[in-house]
Amino acid sequence: MTDKHHERVTFKGFVNQFMAITMDKFAFSANSIQIYPLSMAPAGIITPSPLFRAEYNFLLLITEGGGKQQIDNTLFDLHPNDILFIREGHLNAIHSIEANTDGYFIYMESRLLPQLFADSTLLHRFTFHPKHSVSGADLKWLVNCCKLLINQQNTSPHAEAIRVVLLRAIWLKLAEASAAARSRPDRPSEITMLFKERLYEHFSTTRNVAFYADSLAVSENYLNRCVNRATNKPPKQHINEMVIIHSKLLLQDRSKDIAQVAFALNFSDPSYFGRFFKQLTGQTPSEYRNTLRQDLSGYRHDF
Repeated sequence: MTDKHHERVTFKGFVNQFMAITMDKFAFSANSIQIYPLSMAPAGIITPSPLFRAEYNFLLLITEGGGKQQIDNTLFDLHPNDILFIREGHLNAIHSIEANTDGYFIYMESRLLPQLFADSTLLHRFTFHPKHSVSGADLKWLVNCCKLLINQQNTSPHAEAIRVVLLRAIWLKLAEASAAARSRPDRPSEITMLFKERLYEHFSTTRNVAFYADSLAVSENYLNRCVNRATNKPPKQHINEMVIIHSKLLLQDRSKDIAQVAFALNFSDPSYFGRFFKQLTGQTPSEYRNTLRQDLSGYRHDF
């Protein structure tokens, strides 16, 4: 692996950087909604992948096989009948893919999200509760929609509108099929989702719980109670974990020294950043870099 920073990766960049097949064989298209068979993933994607920030939204529907996919700090085990949504801006890494994996990968541009989710609350629930398991009957219904989407990968005048309608139907069916997505969030859950959204926007500039409470017009104590109840972790732990996972992303770029990584995350003192990192991970930033180099020593070198 070269000393290249994978902070932001477009979908086309993912194909170029993390797949062992050429763009021609991948049959890449430029549509705002794209769908591909997951059967190409076991041989096509080089695992484990480095941590990267996806600059696109995608949905995985698993019909066979599975694997392990990391989103931010959470590692998800994927099995048949599982569906996983990863939203633009979230960090992820592909840890493993089972050899018999099949299903569908659906790419969607962020500009379409307001059309796909008339209810923004539903989008928030899928964003922060990304994995859902559905029945065999519901999966079959979703697969039929995927097949219709494949048949609409063209540039006819109404093709995009048809793709949007089909994908919106997939989301609505998934919302109906998943108890977690179907239930309306209570006030603590809603506050927690909004806190996580604010955290994505501001973690690199502030690590103060009071800032997030003020931005949500609630007291610091109430924010603590809501987040603790919904996640079994206090807001401060979420903030620290967000800083650490992005620290790890930045540390993949060996062209930046430790001090530059610290300043990028708004630490005025690199030595304090080093102590903070070690306290939460058990390693110094330099030790983490060395471990990362060993873990990814067999990874592809041509990007």
